[in-house]
Amino acid sequence: MSDTFETYRKRLGEFQENLRYEEGAIGAAVAIGGKVVACDLFDKPSTCRKVWNRLLTGFVLDALEGREQEKQAEAPDADKLVAELTDLAWEPVNPVGEGEESRAESKTGDHASALTLGGVLVHGSLVSSATQ
Repeated sequence: MSDTFETYRKRLGEFQENLRYEEGAIGAAVAIGGKVVACDLFDKPSTCRKVWNRLLTGFVLDALEGREQEKQAEAPDADKLVAELTDLAWEPVNPVGEGEESRAESKTGDHASALTLGGVLVHGSLVSSATQ
């Protein structure tokens, strides 16, 4: 991973400069070409702001290692991913820290996780692993 990071260090900096946290944002949907690959949702803007650069780094590395695609994803593609994953069977798991965590996985390998504290979503994550 460190070799990959070093290879793309300059490009990562460019993306971080151009894709800064948007004040008030509580999440992001990420597409690589025509495929929505991830959605993250947080409880409040300050949480999203705190993890923005870490999220962005992971997404950018995935995009840089992928191949160029002509098709571009649109908002309804993210809605479709969310709708498909919300219908899955959710299983409780032991959280790393406080709160309650549940996870779900589809037959195609798409997966979701939700961390709640006191019944309030702290972080929800959807990741699509299916290839286009």
